[in-house]
Amino acid sequence: MYKEIEAKVLGISFEDHSIQKLVTDNGSNKAILYKQFTPRAEIGNLILINTTATELKLGTGGWDIVRSHIHSDYWQSNECRGHIMKARYTPIQHSVLAVEAQESDYHQHFKEGFSLTGNPVWLAELHSMVPLFYYVLQEFNPGLKCCVIFDDQASLPLTMSDQLRKLEEQMHFYSISVGQAFGAQYEAVTVASALQFATQVLKAEIILISVGPGVIGTGTRYGFTGMAQSHWSHTVSALNGKPIWIPRMSFADKRKRHNGISHHTLTPLFEFTFKPAILPIPYLQNHERQNVIDQLKSYQSQTSHHIRFADDDCVSTVVEQVAKKSMLPIQTMGRKYEDDPVFFCAVAEALRVGLQSVE
Repeated sequence: MYKEIEAKVLGISFEDHSIQKLVTDNGSNKAILYKQFTPRAEIGNLILINTTATELKLGTGGWDIVRSHIHSDYWQSNECRGHIMKARYTPIQHSVLAVEAQESDYHQHFKEGFSLTGNPVWLAELHSMVPLFYYVLQEFNPGLKCCVIFDDQASLPLTMSDQLRKLEEQMHFYSISVGQAFGAQYEAVTVASALQFATQVLKAEIILISVGPGVIGTGTRYGFTGMAQSHWSHTVSALNGKPIWIPRMSFADKRKRHNGISHHTLTPLFEFTFKPAILPIPYLQNHERQNVIDQLKSYQSQTSHHIRFADDDCVSTVVEQVAKKSMLPIQTMGRKYEDDPVFFCAVAEALRVGLQSVE
């Protein structure tokens, strides 16, 4: 299915250098325009909007996507001197300057391989884990440089994320988009190159691999975007790093596959990850802990992963502080900290465990 309709711009609710958020008279009545490949709109302009996702009631936040202006003049953007194409062979293909490309000032850094020298790299399946991870880090260890590598398993244009725009205003936050994802502070071709750049050029002390908003699940064993975590984990291991999996956990989610530890963590870790990884588990009540133990026993692991249960609650107070101080609400599946505390504490505990290995 593909649906495209005509709409009129009634207002501009937000604008920065990368996007416009438009009020329209058709579709969902709100649309995002990406300035990287569409000229900015003015009130009264007629535009074509892609309404496919909102028509199907998918998780796009209810936004239509501007495809083009109607009767617009010839237009081009010359901001980028790179030749690496993103969204290749689609109507929105465009070039970016990848850090490892020949025309990049950083090209020489990638002539040789590198090692993570035993340092941890965290893996986060959901975009909602990213702001929580960064703000908790700044509570634990203010001033540490944090770089987030965004793979292309969810939203390709990262500029649609309000949380990411706020994070990029922070002094100690860096972002790299890889694969077909685009719109981070830096662009790279692969996760491995991004790890090298984050380590050797940005000198990031803390590295997280994650995705933009809009992951996919199908209610099946293997049909979800979180399967990419095993690839990330293997890349970190191959570069002599320590992959730390942030478990997706909930005792508020009524879906069996996501209750306790989500199978979105268990399946890629235990069935598809062949090098040892670390899986921290936050402090749990006795019945919750037993439920998680039973889940872990039900999986036949391909290797001996390091499962670390917290014996004490060392993170909930910090998470509560972060939830109150965050510039934008931090939620997961519409739930706040008070609705599903174990999800939030799982992110913080994974960070705490990894920080101990750095010190």
